[in-house]
Amino acid sequence: MNDMGSAGNAVYGRRRIRVPLAVVGVLIVLLAAEAVFAKSQPDGVTVASGTVITFGPEERASVQVGDGWVLDSASSDVNSRLVLVHGDTVVQLSTVTFPAAASPGEMWDGLDRLLGLQRRQGVEVRLEGPAEYENAAGTTGMQGDLQVGDRTGQAYVLPDADGATAVEVQVLAPANTGDDERAAAAELVDSIAIEAAS
Repeated sequence: MNDMGSAGNAVYGRRRIRVPLAVVGVLIVLLAAEAVFAKSQPDGVTVASGTVITFGPEERASVQVGDGWVLDSASSDVNSRLVLVHGDTVVQLSTVTFPAAASPGEMWDGLDRLLGLQRRQGVEVRLEGPAEYENAAGTTGMQGDLQVGDRTGQAYVLPDADGATAVEVQVLAPANTGDDERAAAAELVDSIAIEAAS
C-alpha cells in the first residue's frame, strides 16, 4: 500500500530532488554572502584625532589619540584593555590592579611573567630593560625593548602614584615600519595618564 500517496502531500519524481537541492543552494548562497559581508566590515572604529579615551577600573587611565588611529573594538574592553591600530603598528594598553602596592620593578617583572605565557606557546618573546621613563603627560614608570615573533617595539609599565594600578603598554610593529607610524605610537604613549585611586 502507498501510504505517502494517500496522504496527499508527497512529492514525486524530479520535483522530489529539486526542492531540497534548491533550499540547500539558497542556504549556501546566504552563507557565502554573510562571509563576504563580514570581511567587508572594518575591524575597528576610526577614532577622531584629539579624542581622549578613559579606560580601566573607575576609568582612571586615559590616552589621547592622534590622526589615523583605529580602535580594535573586538579586542578592546574599556574596563581593562584598549587595542589601537595605526597602519601596521599595534598599541595594546592594559590596566593591571595589584592586591598590595608594588614598585615599578615588581610591575615590570609581572609583565615579563605575562609574556612568559606566549613563550611557553612557542612564540619568540624578548623583553629588554627596563630603564626609567617619563612621558610628556608627566607619568613615570619603566620602559624597555620588546620583540614578539617578528614584530618589534617597546613595552612600558606606568603605575599610578599609589603603586596599586598600572597601565602596561605594548607597542609592536614589523621591523620595516616607517618613522611616521613609530612617531604616532610615541605620541600616543606620551599622552597616557593615570590618576591615583580616590
